[in-house]
Parts: sequence; structure tokens; C-alpha cells
Amino acid sequence: MHSEPDSGRTIYRERAHLLGGYVALFGGVFSHTDADTPGWPVLYIETPKGQCSWHINPDDLDLFEGLKVPFVDNYPWDGHDTEEKYLRIEALNLKLPKMTYAKPEYGSP
Repeated sequence: MHSEPDSGRTIYRERAHLLGGYVALFGGVFSHTDADTPGWPVLYIETPKGQCSWHINPDDLDLFEGLKVPFVDNYPWDGHDTEEKYLRIEALNLKLPKMTYAKPEYGSP
């Protein structure tokens, strides 16, 4: 892994790593629902604050193997746009409990 982002490719991979955390919490499905990017599956995650979706680089699918994300034909997109997606993520992040590990400066978990 590179020590700093050196390309859009690195950023997509880093994002995919983080999305794995949301999949672990809420589950997710892949679907090929975007005709403009037929080779890139769309990851859908249904959260308590609404649906969120991202195009995933096919080279990053390995990051989701242990999470057993199924491929579903024609998964229904709720019509959210990027702005709405990130408003949902912001609201979700405020709702999630603080998860820490036992490190003195962070307090008890």
C-alpha cells in the first residue's frame, strides 16, 4: 500500500476499504444497474437513514469477499443523488455509537 494517495485508483481502493465497514454493519448488495458503467457494479447499502450507493471498481471486489456481498439483478435504486447520499451518511455517523478501543487517552470502550 502506498503511503499517500498517488492516483484516483488509490482513492477508489481506500474508499472501498471504508465501505466494507458499512457493509459489515448493515449488509449490502452488488448490482449492475448503471447502463453508463456496465463493468462497474453498484454497491447498495440500506442504512437506518436511507439507501446509499457507490460504483465499485471491479479491481476492488476482492475487498468484499469475506463480507459475502451477493450480486442481485436489477436492485432497486431509490433515486438518491450524491448530495442526499452524503446527508444520509452524515446523519448516520451522528447516530452510530462511538466505538473506541482501550487506550487511556480515549477512555474505556
